Amino acid sequence: MKLNNINGTSDLSCKCYSWFEHWKRFSGQTVEYCPVESCLTKNDLVGAHVQKDSYLDTDWYIAPLCKKHNAETGKSLNVPDWLKLASANVSKTCGY
Repeated sequence: MKLNNINGTSDLSCKCYSWFEHWKRFSGQTVEYCPVESCLTKNDLVGAHVQKDSYLDTDWYIAPLCKKHNAETGKSLNVPDWLKLASANVSKTCGY
């Protein structure tokens, strides 16, 4: 699956303490390493706002990325298909 970072989202918040916690809570998954292809970074994972690299799906999602990959823009990031994304729409998740 290919993902693209969304710029300008650092001031967005949710009720889950962090976007990484939001991703874990609503994806039902955990990861120890950045899931971007060939990245083995660990211990600096964040919940990144992303979109699927698709014209059919323009929704915003949260995915676990290392800080380096979270800062990259302008190119698609390859992640495994087994990775579940969490909706970034808090009205559908933690906004109650």
